[in-house]
Formats: sequence, structure tokens, C-alpha cells
Amino acid sequence: MKASVGVFGATGYAGREAVRLLRSHAYAQVAFTTGSSEGHVPHEAAIERRADAYLLSLPHGVSASYVARLRQAHPDAAIVDLSGDLRLKTAADYELWYGHKHPQPELLGVPYGLSEVFRERIRSARVVSNPGCYATSALLPLVPLLRAKLVSAEDVIVDAKSGATGAGRSPREDLLFCEVTDDFSAYSPGRTHRHVGEIEAALEEGTGQKVTLAFCPHLLPVKRGILSAVYLRSPASVAELKQALVEFYSGAPFVKVGNGKPPRLSDVVFTNECRLSVHEAGPGRVVVFSALDNLVKGAAGQAIQNLNLMMGWDETAGLL
Repeated sequence: MKASVGVFGATGYAGREAVRLLRSHAYAQVAFTTGSSEGHVPHEAAIERRADAYLLSLPHGVSASYVARLRQAHPDAAIVDLSGDLRLKTAADYELWYGHKHPQPELLGVPYGLSEVFRERIRSARVVSNPGCYATSALLPLVPLLRAKLVSAEDVIVDAKSGATGAGRSPREDLLFCEVTDDFSAYSPGRTHRHVGEIEAALEEGTGQKVTLAFCPHLLPVKRGILSAVYLRSPASVAELKQALVEFYSGAPFVKVGNGKPPRLSDVVFTNECRLSVHEAGPGRVVVFSALDNLVKGAAGQAIQNLNLMMGWDETAGLL
């Protein structure tokens, strides 16, 4: 029999994507879904519903309380939280970046679910915090190069662009079709976007180096996908940097290091892949391009990849 998975928040974009991916999973099936529309169980009523695993795609500030209650009700179940509630290590950091007190500070410190970097910690965990989409696009190129000390930790610029689904499904005037189409804009400039704190914390954990990030996100007039340009200072050649990425991700099924042209969103949408390429950007500087689907590798796909690791399944199950 297939393992049962409860999906909380299945009416949002990431939750709906998780349900779509689980339909083709060899070892798991959806046991129930929660949401506000007809056909979904209310969140509260689902706490006592037994399942082998739970994926939570609930809002920040709300999700951690459901994680705590699910742990108490079903201590053996695997739980992957897709919100930002468990991504930072301390309550003080959470309050700094999210603007309110943490609802369940005792949960902080669970493994960070960047699958390719923290794979062994994830395998033995019962609760995992799924990374943010922008964070994933920045961390996958940065962690190997910083670990190898091939780039400067003091000069890191991430110029990122995302499709409109990255903002979620709640109605907002600035995300209406007529506001987004035929336009292109930056938002949350400076050190204001909450993924800045997440990326810096994960880099310190994953590389042992403190990085002060320059990060700016932009809104693309497309539904899905993230393309990040990561500008770095490095004495190494493009070939050396590329080889470091190739070696680090040897055997990683979802990270592809390309030759020649930068990746396009059309290369990665509806897949769990992140595609990388390295290029010269001036004397002593390089740019690494990183492309992924914000709803798959940046959210639901990575959550299922983490669930596969936690349950001892093939890492690619439901994702190829």
C-alpha cells in the first residue's frame, strides 16, 4: 500500500502543486487536503486525521502552530513545513525578519530542507523546514563556491526575478493581470526581503562563513519561474568555478550545470530542476545564473524531495 500524505493549504499555489505531484508518486498518495473552499477539510478538523506524512503549505505565523499540534498528535509522522516559520534558528531572528513574535519558538532548529546540501540531516528528521524559492535559487550556486573558497564572501550580489505565483494566491491589487502584464518592477529593495535573513543563515550553516548579502527581487509578468543572476568576486577562472559546481552536484538528480548559454525559465518550469551556468562579468568578477520553477524546486517539488529522503524512498519519486 502507498503511504498516506495529508496536504494542508491545498487551495494555494504551492499546495495545489504538491497535490498534482503526489498524483504520480510511486510510494505516496494524498489522504486528505485542507483549505477554505468546498471539497477540502478545514485545517482544525484535520489535526486528528492520521497520515504517514504531512505537507504544510500555510501562511507564515500560522503554520508553526499546526506543526506543533501534528507532532503531538502523530509523533512518528514526517512533516515538511513550506512556510517561513521554521527557516531561521532563533526567535529573535524570526522577529527581525518577519515583524512579529514566533508562534512556537520551541520548534526552531529543525533541519533546513535544502535537499542537495543537508541531505543526511534530512534523512533522519521527522520535521523539516522547506526553503523559500528565492533562497533556493541563490543557495544552490553559492554554497559549493563558498565552501571551496573560490569566491569572496564579502561581495555577493543576487539580482533575482520571479513570476507572479511567488506572491501567493491571496487577492492583491498590485498582482492583478492589468497591473502585472507588459510591465517589470523591483520590490523590497535593500535589506528588507525576508529571504535575505534566510539565505545568510543558511550560508553560515552550510559553509561556515558569514555573508552580508545584497539582494533585490523583481516581479516578472509571467506565472511561474525564478531566474537569479548571482554576481561574485573571484580569482578563479570560469572553468574552475564550473568544475566546482559539477563536482559538488555529481549524483544530484535535479541540479544541472550547463555549458554556454544561460538557462531560461522555459528550461525549468514544471520541473524540479535547478539549472546553473557560470560566465565572466568583468575583471575578477563572475556571474552565475540560476533558474528554477518557484512552485516546484522552489516549493512543492523540493518538499516532496525532502519527504522522499525522510521516508527512505527514491529521491526522485514523483518528480521525474
